[in-house]
Amino acid sequence: VALRFLLPWLLACFILPAAPRLDSPAAIEQKIRPIRADGVSWRKIAWKSCLLEGLTEAQRTGKPLILWCYIDRPVDDTRC
Repeated sequence: VALRFLLPWLLACFILPAAPRLDSPAAIEQKIRPIRADGVSWRKIAWKSCLLEGLTEAQRTGKPLILWCYIDRPVDDTRC
C-alpha cells in the first residue's frame, strides 16, 4: 500500500523539470540597458526625501517646490 503512494511521489521528484534559475543582477542589467532611455530630464533633478530640506533649497534658490505624495489605496476602493 505504501508503495502505491510512494512511487508517484518519487516519479514526480525525479521526472518533473526543475524550476528555472533566476537571472543574476548583471544579466538583468544587460536586458534593461538597451531599452533604458538616456538623458531623461527627471533623472537630473536633485530629488529630496525630506520636506524641510526641499523647502530650504526652494527658498534659497528661488525655485518652486513640488510636493509629491503617494498613498496606495486599498484594493476594494472603488471611488477612483
